[in-house]
Amino acid sequence: MEVTYTCQAAPGGRPNDDFVIATERYIVVLDGATAPAGVDSGCIHDVPWLVAQLGTHLARTLSTEQAAPLVEVLRSGIEATMASHADTCDLTNRDSPSTTVAILRRGAEDVEYAVLGDSAVIVEQRDGELVVGHDDRTSYLPAYGVEAVSQARNTEWGFWIASNRPDAADYAVTGLVPVSAAYRAAVVTDGITRLVERYGRSWADLLKRLDSHGPNQLVKDVRAEERATPAGQYRGKVHDDATAALCRF
Repeated sequence: MEVTYTCQAAPGGRPNDDFVIATERYIVVLDGATAPAGVDSGCIHDVPWLVAQLGTHLARTLSTEQAAPLVEVLRSGIEATMASHADTCDLTNRDSPSTTVAILRRGAEDVEYAVLGDSAVIVEQRDGELVVGHDDRTSYLPAYGVEAVSQARNTEWGFWIASNRPDAADYAVTGLVPVSAAYRAAVVTDGITRLVERYGRSWADLLKRLDSHGPNQLVKDVRAEERATPAGQYRGKVHDDATAALCRF
């Protein structure tokens, strides 16, 4: 598997809360949730620390336990990350730092994926059919204020994300495509999926553009759309960190 990617912070000088680790067998992409101003997370660490810890733990398991199911890889990564700051932080706090996770792994027989939170994996098969792993549960929340999102995090009626609940792994969106059928794939954070969700492009268009012009151009496409959009038209940030990875099989 050949992997090409970019991982870029949003304009404005804030730290990048996205994180990527890639090898010839797997890619792990994380998108840390920006901490709301004034909210006590119970944690002494910032979001980049969390995504680096979790990403490293996931990569270690993917490298050493190659047959482990991705849901179990995700569960053990969350458990290991929690253990790394259990002595210093309040891991019962519902606003503990959190992150989305998207994993794509090429095995001997299958290309597998697991997505937790609002990132996405798009796999194109050799016959042109797309398989999309996209967790869109945050699109259906009854409200989007800080308190409402906090209440919905890691609940049956809300959405699931990697934080202080190892069982969140059970709610990941998962799937597989036979290696013989897989042609190319994209692994992207919601800083890129907004091309589809906000700006009207299709998953097929996104993947084709990524392959034809590269990850950096895809981020430029996002920034151009963001600058051209009237202020306040969409919920959430005007700009977001953006990670786009292209995998060729």
